[in-house]
Amino acid sequence: MCHIKKNNYLCFEYCGIAMPQWRFNIYRLNSGMKNLIVRSMSGAVYAALIVCAIMFGGAWAFPALCTVFAILGTGELTRLCYGTRTPALTALDMAGAAIVVSAPAACLVCASGGIYTASLAATGAFFVYFLARLICQLYLPGENAVGSISAAYTSLMYVAMPLCCASLMYLMYGPSIILTMFIMIWLNDTGAFCVGSLIGKRRLFECISPKKSWEGFAGGLVFSIAGGALIYFLFGKWAPGLGLAEMCALGAVVSVFATWGDLVESLLKRTAGVKDSGHIMPGHGGILDRIDSLLLVAPALACYMAALTLI
Repeated sequence: MCHIKKNNYLCFEYCGIAMPQWRFNIYRLNSGMKNLIVRSMSGAVYAALIVCAIMFGGAWAFPALCTVFAILGTGELTRLCYGTRTPALTALDMAGAAIVVSAPAACLVCASGGIYTASLAATGAFFVYFLARLICQLYLPGENAVGSISAAYTSLMYVAMPLCCASLMYLMYGPSIILTMFIMIWLNDTGAFCVGSLIGKRRLFECISPKKSWEGFAGGLVFSIAGGALIYFLFGKWAPGLGLAEMCALGAVVSVFATWGDLVESLLKRTAGVKDSGHIMPGHGGILDRIDSLLLVAPALACYMAALTLI
C-alpha cells in the first residue's frame, strides 16, 4: 500500500488499484469487520467444544479433545522448530503425543485402574515414546538427527506433557476445576485486551510481543481474580473445593502463567519468523495460537493443587 496524488486528492494504492482515501477507509473497515466475525465464530465454536467436552462428555470426551490438541499442536511445533521433514517422523511424533496424552484416560476407563495407575500409565507412555523415537531415528540417516530429535522432544515436553497433565487433573478433580481454569484463562485474555487497548502504554515484553502492556496484564489479572471470586460466590459448593482466598489465588496463578504461556509461544513464532503457528482456525491461526496459555497454566495448576494438598 502507498500514498499517491491524483487530481489533487489524496489516494491510496492497494494491490495495484488506486482509490480515494474515503473508499479505502470503507474497504479497510469492511475487511476488519469480516475478520472479526470470522474470528468470533471460530472462537465460539472452540469454546463451546471445550465446555461441552468438560461438562457433558463423561470420562472420555475431554481427554480425547486433549489428544486431538496434542496431535495438531505437535505437528505445528515440529514444523516451527525443524521445517519440512520426513512424513514418517512427523506421523511418529504425532502418534507419540497421542499415546502420552491418552494413556491415563485409557488406563483409568478401560482397565478400571485408579489415579495412581493412570499416572504410571502416563509415565510409561512417556518413556516408551522416548526410547522408540531415538531408535527410529537410526533408520533415517538422511535426516538432521540433532534437529529432528530436538523438535520431537520439545513438542513432547511443551505440548504433550501439559495436555496430559490437564487430562489427569480432569480425571482426578472432576470437571469443575478444569472448567474454572478455562474460564479464568478466557477472562484473563478479555481483561488484558480491553484494558490494554484502552490505556496500555508501558510495554510488557516489547522484543517479543510489542502489543502487550503492563496495564493489559494488570487488567487480565484483575479479571481473572474477580472471576475466581464470582465463581465462589455464585456456585458455592460447585467450585472445586476451594475457599474464597484459594479461588482468588488460583485466579492470580492462572493469569500470570497464561501471560507467560502467550509470551513463550510468541517467542517461538518470532524465532521461526512466522506470524501464526498454523491455519487450522480461521481468524486465529493454528491450534498452538489458541492453547498457548493452557500449555503453561495446566502444569502450574497441578503444582498449585498439589501445594494445597500438602499444606
